[in-house]
Amino acid sequence: MLTALRNRKVQIAGQAVVITTLVGGTAAFVGLNKQVDLTVDGQTQQVRTFADSVSDVLEANDIEVAQGDQVQPGADASVTRGMDIIVNTSKDVDLTLDGITSEETTTGNTVAEALADLGIDPEGAEVSADLDATLADGQNSDLTVVTPKTVTVVADGERTSVDLTAASAQDVIDKAGIELGEGDTLSLPLGAPIADGGVVEVLRTKTAEKTETQTIEKKVTTKNDSSLPRGERKVETEGKDGKREIVYAVTTVNGEQVAKTKKSEKVVAEAKEEVVLLGTKEPEPAPAPEGNGDDSDDSGDSGDSGDSGNSGQEDNGDRSPMTTAEIKEMLGGPGSRWYNLVKCESNFDPKAVNQQNRAHFGLFQFKIATWQSVGGTGNPADAHPREQFKRAKILQQQEGWGQWACA
Repeated sequence: MLTALRNRKVQIAGQAVVITTLVGGTAAFVGLNKQVDLTVDGQTQQVRTFADSVSDVLEANDIEVAQGDQVQPGADASVTRGMDIIVNTSKDVDLTLDGITSEETTTGNTVAEALADLGIDPEGAEVSADLDATLADGQNSDLTVVTPKTVTVVADGERTSVDLTAASAQDVIDKAGIELGEGDTLSLPLGAPIADGGVVEVLRTKTAEKTETQTIEKKVTTKNDSSLPRGERKVETEGKDGKREIVYAVTTVNGEQVAKTKKSEKVVAEAKEEVVLLGTKEPEPAPAPEGNGDDSDDSGDSGDSGDSGNSGQEDNGDRSPMTTAEIKEMLGGPGSRWYNLVKCESNFDPKAVNQQNRAHFGLFQFKIATWQSVGGTGNPADAHPREQFKRAKILQQQEGWGQWACA
């Protein structure tokens, strides 16, 4: 009996043939009655027919041809005695090829014919059904095929080319004998399809504790001390930096750090405060000169045709506070070279400090070393205006006016 897919049945005409008496008699009957081989989905039987075309033969045997069915020769071909009529019906197949599922249609009658029809080479492949298994009546309509591949496996610093039959990344590492530790992953999802020439990398994930030591900077407190000369610094209490330990959870993938999380911290050495004393004591005033206050050092001549070192009032030993007007008078008043020099250098401020370098002081903007070289002590800005003028005249007598840019 002929079996067909999709509820198609091939019905074979009965052996009883109604023979009527027609014009032409027995000879005409024998000439019109032809025997053909009718094969439907691989099952063959012989039938006799008076039909003129292949389509008439199929219709006489209740075979409906649907779109996608294959008929050989064509449905319009003339029927001849002993001819082969082959019908391969269209069949739906749910195919999973290397992990990728699709719905396909084939006129093949066996698994092997279906794969060939779909352009799949089964050699070396893993197929879910025997290649000779039939597809008739919906059998074996779900096919899974895994083809052989060459895949590069990267694990633990090594690259290995592996020939295997695998559909997914998980299959690759299983067949390559690679074990994944807790937290280990792959460079692609475990269930991801794998293609020939693909690469699967094992990502080794590790988490370990790491302890780091940090410095706790000491606190420095400054206190004013009137017993120390102004500006002098002295450590009263020695300080010390402290230390703390911080524990981190460090996560690495194939040795590279990808995450760092603080878990705990503790102080292992307390910082000790340091106390520094800063002197605020005013310097003692310079002693009054002996005699009548006339210093022979002030009588020299610089050789300059301008104001000499004796311009203005001499230092008479008076150390009482002086007003700006008194300072100007001491310098010889407007028009005096000393007057103009001091106006330019300090604007008549005996406590002036150069704000750019903080290294020049007083009316004449002495440097400390220069001040000391002419007999001064302490800071020039702390000296009496008369004392500053006295030392300035000594410097002018020794070195000339070139000591001052304003001169």
